[in-house]
Amino acid sequence: MGSFGVELNPVLVSTMAVFALVAGAIGWRRATKPIYRRSYADTDVPDGMTRREYDRIIRRQRKRWRLFITIMYAIAGAIGGIIFLLILARR
Repeated sequence: MGSFGVELNPVLVSTMAVFALVAGAIGWRRATKPIYRRSYADTDVPDGMTRREYDRIIRRQRKRWRLFITIMYAIAGAIGGIIFLLILARR
């Protein structure tokens, strides 16, 4: 018996894992692209900061955002795996 009193089917778990991994990889790649890009418009750096410090802070924020996006994609992928199995079960 599982920890919540529910027995999980190995097919369900493996399908959810595969879909979550694929979706998470897609999310990681899509969120990684803008990390090191600067905007075309020359943004003003806040007072008391150098351009390098400001860029470092922006990259750190974008890396945290990348982790969040990856997790959201993985969750959506796992849900997509469940929906995929439900569609297959109806046929």
